[in-house]
Amino acid sequence: MLRTKIKKDIRLRVLPSLITYTNMILGITAIWLSFTLDIKNIKISCILVIMAAVADKIDGLVARKLNLTSKFGKELDSLCDLVSFGLAPIIIWWHLNPNNYEVLEMVVSLLFIGAGIFRLARFNVEKDDNYIIGLPITIAGSIVVFKLFIDINYRFQPGTWLFNENIVLLTLLSIFMVSRIRIKRPNI
Repeated sequence: MLRTKIKKDIRLRVLPSLITYTNMILGITAIWLSFTLDIKNIKISCILVIMAAVADKIDGLVARKLNLTSKFGKELDSLCDLVSFGLAPIIIWWHLNPNNYEVLEMVVSLLFIGAGIFRLARFNVEKDDNYIIGLPITIAGSIVVFKLFIDINYRFQPGTWLFNENIVLLTLLSIFMVSRIRIKRPNI
């Protein structure tokens, strides 16, 4: 009886981390698929990042409901979020127009990834249970891939360069991530 309870307890403890790893796996798969440069696969990559956002939301809910939150889980979540919402959206963006990138696009890409890293690090050290400070990288990355998905489905013409507004979008999202904007934390 005790052995069964211990096994069940161990399985419950790893559940939030497994969901967090699912977030990362979806992000890495999105990156990998985008390397094919096939528009269908890039669409799937965008959907995978949105699915990673759902997994990111679920892992925190599960950890809180099972009373399994920890510093380790917070750090693990941040590292996985960097992959799925910092790197994946940028790499998908690059692969959407692989021959049309210059210095400005690289600078904006580094700005977005750097702002995401800053936001995640700040989140891990600040203690404010009532407010979220700065735009979460999960939301920023999801906005980027959602916009790219719309571009692919309704605006993209192979061989044309039309994504100049994405430079503005990525810059604004970067600013919002590092800002001190306070968002009331939902009670979930």
